[in-house]
Amino acid sequence: MKNLNDIFSGVDHVLNSAKHGNFEEVLTKTKNYAEQATKRSAERLEVSKKRIELLDSKTKLNKAYEAFGKLQFDAYSGEEVDEEAIQAKIQEIQLHKSRAEILEAELSELGDALFETFSKREARRDARKNSESADIDVDAEVVDSK
Repeated sequence: MKNLNDIFSGVDHVLNSAKHGNFEEVLTKTKNYAEQATKRSAERLEVSKKRIELLDSKTKLNKAYEAFGKLQFDAYSGEEVDEEAIQAKIQEIQLHKSRAEILEAELSELGDALFETFSKREARRDARKNSESADIDVDAEVVDSK
């Protein structure tokens, strides 16, 4: 929700600038906000796609484990089981397991990158708030001295 509030406060700032007649600045800032929103949306879409891929891979892995377990139980029960079928299930499990591990690593990297971007954005916003706060404090001192 903070990101949405940031956008609204940014839009308010842009609109206030427009009231003072600086339309070129308004257009530039509007373009920058639109580009930032597009970039954030693309990043989140990429993460969502990876999560769906991971979920699909884990579902396939669970089905492969289930089929492998059935084959093993059939062998335990004394039924004849094709050794090639067991080996095929082992390979399928290894494939899906590797894919899931790769996707988890990619998601971790994407998550770290998004967190880093978010942290930098928060730091800039805090710095901006602190500088605005310092301006207000100075103005208060000027008023108090009169």
